[in-house]
Amino acid sequence: MQTKLKAWLNLVIYLVMVAINTLGAFGYINGLSQKQVSDRYDTLITPSPFAFSIWAVLYTLMLITLVYWLVKHRNGQTARVVDEISPLFWLSSVMNIAWVVAFSYELIGLSTLFILALAASLALISQRLKAHGGMAVRLGGLTFGLYGGWILIATFVNVAAFLVKQGWDGFGIAPATWAIIVLAAAVLITLLIQGRLRNAALTLPIAWAYFAIWHRHTAQGTYQGQYPLVGTVAVIGAVAALAVAVLVFVKNQRCVLPLANEQKG
Repeated sequence: MQTKLKAWLNLVIYLVMVAINTLGAFGYINGLSQKQVSDRYDTLITPSPFAFSIWAVLYTLMLITLVYWLVKHRNGQTARVVDEISPLFWLSSVMNIAWVVAFSYELIGLSTLFILALAASLALISQRLKAHGGMAVRLGGLTFGLYGGWILIATFVNVAAFLVKQGWDGFGIAPATWAIIVLAAAVLITLLIQGRLRNAALTLPIAWAYFAIWHRHTAQGTYQGQYPLVGTVAVIGAVAALAVAVLVFVKNQRCVLPLANEQKG
């Protein structure tokens, strides 16, 4: 398939994905929005609603990246990126759409499988971007690093929602304790993934999500300070995620992705 056609397909698939997400957000799929479904299976690690405004940032960056890839598809570096990343982007988009539909129909277990596949495909995109260079990679690294980081934390929340739906009793352990364990585990797992991807943008959405979780546990939030330790751990996690982002950025010589790999392009 020609590079130009792949670049156009990226845009078309992106528009379809955004359209399906918009329909889901407004409750046109099964009569329930993602927020309404999330509220039905609320967890102590679900962020405050404002956190989900990050989708506007993610989709705007994605559009800018895909348009750039299309406009510059004749450039050698950009063409290599488009040729290698496009199939993974198509896969990630299909998983995104499948997640929206499954979640809207309250098929939480199935949606968990889809979001796991989405997270894996985004990790592969970040990994493969490291083998290329140029502005196409700079944009892609930022876009898919942020996207991948947000989906990582969303995966943990999705799993928690699935357990709530199943009526899991947590082996008798208090929900607040489980929330703390999950928040700590999410940071540790992200660090392990970060060690391989070395994408400075990856942990920024984690910090944003943890800030929103902390906000929900403040006196003004949903839980009105009932679980202060959960809020404290969320703050610590947010600070740690920000610190990691800065550390990786500096280690990458002030780049989102490793500069040494970029020079290969």
